[in-house]
Amino acid sequence: MSSREVKITRVQLEDSQKLLQIGWQTFYDAFGPPVNSEENIQSYLSEKFTLDTILQELQNPNSEFYFSLISDQITGYIKINTGEAQTEQVEGEGLEIERIYVVKEHQGKNIGQHLFQKALQLAKVKSKKFLWLGVWDKNLRAIKFYQRNGFEIFDKHGFTLGTEAQTDVMMKLVL
Repeated sequence: MSSREVKITRVQLEDSQKLLQIGWQTFYDAFGPPVNSEENIQSYLSEKFTLDTILQELQNPNSEFYFSLISDQITGYIKINTGEAQTEQVEGEGLEIERIYVVKEHQGKNIGQHLFQKALQLAKVKSKKFLWLGVWDKNLRAIKFYQRNGFEIFDKHGFTLGTEAQTDVMMKLVL
């Protein structure tokens, strides 16, 4: 997939419904049954992926969302955070990749790499010293993707999905 075919565009407030829809879809596809129970995934989605939450996140000056598009069809998205919007206060001048998801039908088309490159570009423009993220320790495919892009595990933190306590590994890429 050439870079001309994949377009990365900033999500605007009027795109909130589209963002909500792709957020639900991609999170459910990645973490729904059979890897997590239907009850836990629905509980998490109904708490974290509401229109009110999305609107608040879109209006936060320390958070940015970007869609990936092929022929004007949304194929994935990324959410980055700086400052107080970061999910953990990691010491130093970092940029967090909180979410990076690709629609199931478009996986394997290098879209995740395009989204990652956008985060890398933004980190450099914002003069950040490193990129960091948390990824479920059972999501080996994602961990390998980040390792291929130079990330190293530096810590871990807890993550609750419904009633289940899970562990995320925290990964960092020094710029």
